[in-house]
This record gives sequence, structure tokens and C-alpha cells, in this order.
Amino acid sequence: MCGRFTQTLKREDLAHVFPEAASASGDVGFERFNVAPTQDVLAVIARDGERRMGTLRWGLVPFWAKDPRIGAKMVNARAETLADKPAFRDLVERSRSRCLIVADGYYEWLKPEDPKAPRVPMRFSFADGRAFAFAGLWTWWRPQDGGKDDRLATCTIVTTAANRIAAPVHDRMPAILADEAARAAWLDEALDGAAPRALLAPLADDAGLVAAPANPCVNSHVNDGPECLTP
Repeated sequence: MCGRFTQTLKREDLAHVFPEAASASGDVGFERFNVAPTQDVLAVIARDGERRMGTLRWGLVPFWAKDPRIGAKMVNARAETLADKPAFRDLVERSRSRCLIVADGYYEWLKPEDPKAPRVPMRFSFADGRAFAFAGLWTWWRPQDGGKDDRLATCTIVTTAANRIAAPVHDRMPAILADEAARAAWLDEALDGAAPRALLAPLADDAGLVAAPANPCVNSHVNDGPECLTP
């Protein structure tokens, strides 16, 4: 799974990988060290051949949901079962409902050998610190008695089996789109139907992902500063 992640880069640094960052409105999503479910996250969507960056609420609320609180239970979507889940199957098949969720690392918790000892937070990132994207799905939700101004844009992170680097900590990992070719393909308007699911394979073992201990303060979502990265 993926329950916490980071996007520590400033706007100008993120724009080297995601040019859309330069024109993104507001400052939400930049320099984040402990992003938690139900918070707003930076994401990129594509419409009519143009990409733009904005914020989405993390935790997908299907359009048919009666209560938006269901989003807290839908922060992840398993790649292997997307086609079987009513909340996700239509989204993955439509390019307008796929998105890039911008990150530069994510957390998982290592179970210690001593069952009485606390779990150790680990941060996975690329050795060079570069930004990347999680494969995401997004949609609009509107209360039954609401109007357009009451709409809520929400998203979920797609997960897949862990690669060799991540497996010692957890058997799942986010579907990481590490290069621009993969990111462009995920948003490609010509790639519909079952084809996009081919992009949701585990990250290659030699892609450069590394793991490092993080600070236990990440256990609380209220802590969101550089100290989260200090063991």
C-alpha cells in the first residue's frame, strides 16, 4: 500500500521534471514531508492534448457515493483488481480519469524482529532525489443536493506488487512512473481500454530506488517538516 509520501521540492526545482509546476496555482503540495490521506496533493491531468497541474483530495470518492468520508478508505487501488472494482474500472479505461500524483518519496513501516518493538518508518526515494509520479485515478464527486460549486475532486494511488528493493519492508508498493515516457503514456488520450494497465508493473529492481530510515515523527500526520527525513 501507500499511506504516506513526500514531495519535498520547491516549485522551481519541481518544474525541472514537471514543467506544469511553474504555472500551477497556489502553494499547496510543494515542500511536503509527510503527506497523509484526505489531504490535497499535487497532480497532473491531461485534457485536449494539454497537461496542467493542480490539487486533488487524496482518497477517491466515487460519483455514486452518498458520503464523501468513504474517500478515507480508498486512498489506494490495487492494479490487479482495477477491472473488478466498480469504483475504479471505468476510470482506468479513460484517459481523462487518469492522473499523475507528484512525489519524490514514500513511506512504509518495517516490522522489527522483536514484536514488542515499534515499527521503523522507511522512506523510499530515488538515489538522486528526483521527482517522479505515482499512477493515479481521479474523479469528481458532488452531493446529491449540491451544485457545480460543491464538487470535490478526489484521487487514489494505484499500487502493485513490491519489487526487490521494497519487498523486505512491504509486499506492495505504489505504481511508480519514473520517467517521462511512462508518465506521458499514462496520460495518453489514445491509450484507452485495457492498455493502460500494462504500465502498472512493479518498478524495475535496478531503477535506482533506495530505502532509508526516517524519523518516527512521521507516525503523526501533524508533523510535516524536514525533520521527518532525519533518522
